[in-house]
Amino acid sequence: MSDFHKVAPTSEIEEGEIKSFIVESEIVAVCKVDGEYYAFKDECSHQTLPLSDGDIQGEIVTCCYHGAEFNVKTGEALCLPATDPIEIFEVKIENDEIFVKLG
Repeated sequence: MSDFHKVAPTSEIEEGEIKSFIVESEIVAVCKVDGEYYAFKDECSHQTLPLSDGDIQGEIVTCCYHGAEFNVKTGEALCLPATDPIEIFEVKIENDEIFVKLG
């Protein structure tokens, strides 16, 4: 687990919720979708604004500032104004704790 960093207890993030955490020097957003946890850089690829301020419906996070949409599982940009994907991070759950592996 040396490459992984503890972020939060699983109980801190509810289904369909996004929360932002500082992990090392990175700001990471973590969400829960269909019982699984996903992590990504908390930064829209269109502009450097936090995606954790946005809305999540299923596996799609929408930036509240300009409406760009991304898949939290793959990082894929789904609509304009974003054309570049967001960086996603590997997640592991151990003893009801969320761990994230940075890029």
